[in-house]
Amino acid sequence: MQKESLSNQAMREIIAMIAGGAYRVGERMPAERSLCEQLGISRGTLRKALEGLEKLGVVSIRPNSGIYVNSLSDAKITHKLLPPAFDNVRLEDVVLARKAIEIPACALACERIDDKQIKALEKLARLMQDAVEDDLAGFLKHDMLFHQAIVQASGNMVLVKAFEAIYEYHRFSSVFTSQQEGEEQIAADFHEKILSALKRRDSVACQKIMTGHLDYMQRYNKTAPGDY
Repeated sequence: MQKESLSNQAMREIIAMIAGGAYRVGERMPAERSLCEQLGISRGTLRKALEGLEKLGVVSIRPNSGIYVNSLSDAKITHKLLPPAFDNVRLEDVVLARKAIEIPACALACERIDDKQIKALEKLARLMQDAVEDDLAGFLKHDMLFHQAIVQASGNMVLVKAFEAIYEYHRFSSVFTSQQEGEEQIAADFHEKILSALKRRDSVACQKIMTGHLDYMQRYNKTAPGDY
């Protein structure tokens, strides 16, 4: 197996940081020295990574000014930047695994969720809705945190640990998946319905809505444009 270059790893880590909300669109990133220390790489490796990211449209390098973050939704990011460990992992299979974890987690969460956890989900749902229009990175971050919070509310540590692997996969893969206009709002609407069912402690409805949400993700993945 061919060893992955350090610059490719650095590109992926920077994309993940942007997707995770560390740097917002239009914001100037830290100086090269600071980024090198943060990523544990040489200046030469960083510059090669930044050149690659600029070609993809992830950042803009302005002479005598700095490195500025662009919108990930406008960038041309490909699946080739995914970690080698995910080479043979299909997003369709990940969705099937999520069904096995999240649908029973919904049932348990309806029995065990407390008011504090409900409030945390309400906050995440609001943050998702606020990010629908022009903050893909923020939307993706709060999307996965919402799902993670439901699994944690189930109180089943086997499901929680299983979801950790899913979370790590999506940390990278979500920004490499094509987004069509309106997809974020559809996901946000599903989340509102799931939250409503959790508040009512309606296990049947919650499982049904989560199933519909993940079914939609699975269908969308099969028809999404791009080279994922």
